[in-house]
Amino acid sequence: MSIDYKEHLVCFIDLLGFKSAIDQSIENNEIQKALYDLIHDLKEKSLKKRVYGNIPYLYLDPQNTVKPAGEVFGDNVVEQFSESFPLKITQFSDSFVISCPSNNSASCTLLLECIYTIKLMFFYDLGMMLRGGIALGQLVHEEGGALFGPAMNEAYSLESKLAIYPRVVISDNAYNLLSKSSEGHPALKAIFSAFDGHKVFDLVSIFDCPLWTVEGAGQQLKAIEQDILQNSKDAYPKIAYLLDRWEQKQKEANLQVLQ
Repeated sequence: MSIDYKEHLVCFIDLLGFKSAIDQSIENNEIQKALYDLIHDLKEKSLKKRVYGNIPYLYLDPQNTVKPAGEVFGDNVVEQFSESFPLKITQFSDSFVISCPSNNSASCTLLLECIYTIKLMFFYDLGMMLRGGIALGQLVHEEGGALFGPAMNEAYSLESKLAIYPRVVISDNAYNLLSKSSEGHPALKAIFSAFDGHKVFDLVSIFDCPLWTVEGAGQQLKAIEQDILQNSKDAYPKIAYLLDRWEQKQKEANLQVLQ
């Protein structure tokens, strides 16, 4: 059997604080259940159902109503859209890999939305942060099967060597692809040029993205800070990065109100 590399957009995500959460779950059944429930909700089909379910769908009624696809197709929404907008998702231990064909613009946009969804769910449900890398290149990705290629290596390298903080770093060619394929889409608004020159997005920039209504972010950041101070002080620079970003955003918002 011949298996050929194909060009994909691919993201590698690592959960920060996963080991600490596992350690706490040994003595705390609530944490154990919360971990199980959330990871179960983020399995391939469940996660795709969330992402595909938010696609605006023109429902041909007398008013030509636009509804979320999930309302129209229900449990069949994955089967309805997976062929037209393919996404591959693999989860193992504290890592996620999400990929899509680079020549499918809609899938590239959905990949961003998928990552944002994962970040927000872990942040609000478990108080956990994520770090990742997005690359463009040759890849073999089978759900529940083979996963390898230069693009996977690059995405892992971006996460492990350049992300450093709870953010996702995007390679130059991957960003160029996204800026074209997702031009004008709200998902692009979360991506910005970081202080070190990389194109990135993080929780704070996702909070500003008009795709979601986000509430209680400041309180959750403070709650995570307290948990880290109590259980994992070495991880403090990671939450400090987000707290600083959050405070800067609040200052900017206050200045805009004054103007």
